[in-house]
Amino acid sequence: MDLILYAIPFFFLLIFIELGYGAWRGRNTYRLNDTINSLSMGSLSRLQSLVILGFSGVIYEWTVTHYQFSQLPETEIWVWISCFVGYDFAYYWKHRFGHEVALFWGSHVAHHQSEDYNLATALRQTSIDFYGFVFYLPFFVLGYPAEILFTVVSLNLIYQFGVHTQHVPKLGPIEWVFVTPSNHRVHHARNASYVDKNYGGVFILWDRLFGSFQDELDSEPVVFGLRKPLNSWNPLWANIHVYWRLILDLIKAPGLVNKLKISFMPPGWQPEGMKTSCQNAKSPVDLTAKFDPIISSFTAFYVLAQFVFTTAVSLFVLINSSTLGYGVLMLAVVTCAFSLYVHGIWLESKPFGFGLELVRLALIGICCQLLFAGTLSAGLSAIWIVPSLILICIRRVADTHTLNSPLAR
Repeated sequence: MDLILYAIPFFFLLIFIELGYGAWRGRNTYRLNDTINSLSMGSLSRLQSLVILGFSGVIYEWTVTHYQFSQLPETEIWVWISCFVGYDFAYYWKHRFGHEVALFWGSHVAHHQSEDYNLATALRQTSIDFYGFVFYLPFFVLGYPAEILFTVVSLNLIYQFGVHTQHVPKLGPIEWVFVTPSNHRVHHARNASYVDKNYGGVFILWDRLFGSFQDELDSEPVVFGLRKPLNSWNPLWANIHVYWRLILDLIKAPGLVNKLKISFMPPGWQPEGMKTSCQNAKSPVDLTAKFDPIISSFTAFYVLAQFVFTTAVSLFVLINSSTLGYGVLMLAVVTCAFSLYVHGIWLESKPFGFGLELVRLALIGICCQLLFAGTLSAGLSAIWIVPSLILICIRRVADTHTLNSPLAR
């Protein structure tokens, strides 16, 4: 059973609690732009799964039919416990390969782009996990029922959600056995001494056994994010930027062997004498700085309101996906993805954001009429969209008048 969809309301509740607690303690760990971007990545990850054909499901069925030893009993507690521990061991290696193999890092990098660390960061997930299914195959061979395996996978992810916080200190002896907020903060650090450490999902024992553990040091505060920062709130670019660089490097690399090495060696490896195509690598980066473009109060409130509306539509699509026709479902997913992209453009104050917003409002209006046809929600969506259109047009005229006034020259 996939428990993640049922857990989403509790995720949001806990995010609000953490936000309030941080404000109360005078230690807020949230920024509007970063939080919206993280939640956009999470929404995009869930939405894309609705329209991608079930290739992995075909592989699972074929594996069970041809290679499964025998089906294990679903009612035995040892089956559940062994699956839980065994999956966390498999997750450790999946996660480690996701950092130490360039081709896989391109998929996993999305989770590490945030320069903040909070519960919203936990929801920042990739939309292109193309290799994770391989680590499920041994469980089907051994006879674990799919219902148990995918329930365990969900529980593992739900546990991981809780360790993405800066408000919980070290937890004493618990640190030796379990992944905790402290040792997972290390995993999200871009400090040189912390990079590529602490891969465990629930148990930190694997890191201690296989030499990838690093304690959080009082002498070196964690700095979160990538060593080559993304510097963008575009959730689509966030998913593909590493692969774009890899493609450019593969084209430049001489010989098949070097092309394979670029893909399967650690990220950043280059043949001797060849320079990387990564633009960020060509100039020094201040790892203590955060990407934080200045935006107006109007933009901040407008994007927040539109993001909440997009999230509500996305949740409706996720919950009702089985009752929607594939055409309407595809349109809804594309519309929501485009909306998340445009929200990011506005957070960067790009000059073409106004034109994209006009297109987005028209597209989401059409989509909502199809999704909510004949219901009160269709009327409510129109009531939301029309004032939004009027509001940004008024703002556009006001901004143009300000720029053209003699005082602005």
